[in-house]
Amino acid sequence: MKRILVFFVFLFCVIPLLSSSLEAGAVFLMIFPGSRATSMSGAFGATQGDVFSTYYNNAALAFENKKMIGLQHANWLPGLYQGMYYEYLAFLLPIAKDINFTGAVTYLTTGKTEANVGGIYREWLTYDIAVKVAGSMPISDRLGVSLGMKYLYSFLAPDEVIEVLGTQTGVTMSGGTGHAWAFDGAIFYRWPKFVNIEALGMEWLSVLRLGLAVQNMGTQISYVEGGNSDPLPRTIRLSSSLGILENKRHQLRFNVDLIKIAVNVDNYTDFKGMWEDTWKATGLEYTFNELFSLRLGYFIDAVGKREGPTFGAGFQYETFYFDLSADQEIYEFTTSNYRLSAQYSF
Repeated sequence: MKRILVFFVFLFCVIPLLSSSLEAGAVFLMIFPGSRATSMSGAFGATQGDVFSTYYNNAALAFENKKMIGLQHANWLPGLYQGMYYEYLAFLLPIAKDINFTGAVTYLTTGKTEANVGGIYREWLTYDIAVKVAGSMPISDRLGVSLGMKYLYSFLAPDEVIEVLGTQTGVTMSGGTGHAWAFDGAIFYRWPKFVNIEALGMEWLSVLRLGLAVQNMGTQISYVEGGNSDPLPRTIRLSSSLGILENKRHQLRFNVDLIKIAVNVDNYTDFKGMWEDTWKATGLEYTFNELFSLRLGYFIDAVGKREGPTFGAGFQYETFYFDLSADQEIYEFTTSNYRLSAQYSF
């Protein structure tokens, strides 16, 4: 019984401390996927041509005309819970002229949970899963839009375990699962020839890209029947990406994202407090000869007490991409946190 109580304390107390909102449910939706994106601290909502934009800003895929598929794996924060791992699968499928269909599956598990419940040994696998589908299309040669929906399912414990816990605590409880629906909307704008300074035989400040995404707008989620429901982590993401240098041999980009988890905001005039409760992400990416990339980022979440650098690298061969990132330095506790991801266009 002690182990199961520790497990529930972890789910409801420790994980929320990693976010800027202690009130949101389905906190796994706030974990950034994709090695390229996380190496730049999640400053990725205005990046074009990457299938992991299905998470950050789906409208950034409006101008793609090839099929794309990507997969990420991470043993997520083993310093907190050894059995946790995090998976993300995404794809893009052009279905008509100027219309793209995209999908993504997010999966997080803390591994096996063991408990002696009512004198009977039990073992089960806890997990959270979200399935998203969306459509994106260009409105003009500069502006793209997207609209999507997602279904969330969370499995914490079998029903009979919850019932026994309720009996032992004197509270009638049932239900160890939760589910919810949500919608995402996004716009993406690209500004070619932004400044376009020609020097040293290269073009500088040539492209500016901007993005706005509103995510996880949907129903509340409740795990215990008759208990309180929690709002989803409703997210507003404002993004920019400046092409400092972009040509065939050298590409240097600087990204900035502002991410607000809009949950239980009761004072919209407290601008200082809202700014402090906004995640700030910056990222720098250099790519040589469309072959090898180095990336660096810095992330600030003052309320969640996460701050520090992120870094990573990537390799490209024709239309195959392989990326690695690390962001464990943003946490106050000792851990490792590496993500591996790959994507392919065809």
